[in-house]
Amino acid sequence: MKNKNGGLSMTNIATFIVRPFQFEGTKMHPNVLLMCKLLVILITAHHIFFKISDPFIPFISALDWFNKYPNVFKYSLRCIYALSAFALLFNIKVRTASIVTGLVVILNILASKPLFFNHTFICGCALFLAGLTNDKEPPYLLIFQLSLVYFGASINKFLEPDWWSGAFMHTWLGTARENPVYLYVSELVPDMVLAKLLSYIAMFTEFAIAVLILFKRTRNLTLWFIIIFHTTLFTLTSFRFGHFIESLAIVLLAFLSIPKEQLIISYKEHSLHKLKQFFRFLDRDHKQLWTPISSESSNWLSLKTKDKTLYNHAALKDILLYTPNFFMLMLAVDIVIYIVLYNHRTALFVFNVIFIWSVIFYFLPIKRFKKKAN
Repeated sequence: MKNKNGGLSMTNIATFIVRPFQFEGTKMHPNVLLMCKLLVILITAHHIFFKISDPFIPFISALDWFNKYPNVFKYSLRCIYALSAFALLFNIKVRTASIVTGLVVILNILASKPLFFNHTFICGCALFLAGLTNDKEPPYLLIFQLSLVYFGASINKFLEPDWWSGAFMHTWLGTARENPVYLYVSELVPDMVLAKLLSYIAMFTEFAIAVLILFKRTRNLTLWFIIIFHTTLFTLTSFRFGHFIESLAIVLLAFLSIPKEQLIISYKEHSLHKLKQFFRFLDRDHKQLWTPISSESSNWLSLKTKDKTLYNHAALKDILLYTPNFFMLMLAVDIVIYIVLYNHRTALFVFNVIFIWSVIFYFLPIKRFKKKAN
């Protein structure tokens, strides 16, 4: 790390600075490490550091002992969170850092009942379980966590009479939220029919997700089902449930399968030079090998991996999915837009809906673009 004069060289400093944008060469799968980094950025942006405080009405009464020594619990946990989050972002002992960060989030929730929110607890558990996985096996623990989340949500609804009668949905959408779409449609059908229909769809959808995600054969379809289900819910309610939707989308990235080998990309140089520059800028792991193709070729882009060769839009979609910093960029854009449009909620909602559905329709695994061979 030091140059011949005993100081740090600019090259080594630059190399260290870009570490948050590198995902290869650790004890985690690149996609799982991507998930962890994005979760840390998300919960930090939602002020988790400043929400860490001394115990207040803890779930575990023994934690009240720390109140005999004011600020010891708070500042100790804040210090540990800062160090572990820094280590995770900069690829230092990533599995240990992920476990510690997750435990800090969980412990902070256990110490103060008012801080319990499903989306925060899910993030803490995902970080903890991600640290228990390795780069040799699929992230089974995260699969089980996601199944448990939906299983618990569905069973909780099954045991509530208000969900079967539609009373909860009607009170939430009709009275509390005054959702215009719900109010308009509910007037066109018999009383409580729409509320019951939406309640049943929610209950049985969550239960189906909990079961189907456990099986490899149905997992990919289930992941898309989760994305469309929650995006539809957000579109109807304009409610993010804290940062649950963002957290869920990030957790789903753990199921991406990023090739370990180099990506061989061919492109038409005269028309896609800017695209190449964009991806080369995002590719901090230097996994992409770009080579120009003949201008007479019928294809403008191709991607070759060990298992397949894709062309044009099919290739572009996979290049985006296999570029972790593309998701880092998307989260950064989402945070910036949220801040800029915070006081313009209607504009924020409309933009989010248009953007999210556009991304979904583009990446849906359906054949809209014809493959062309050379």
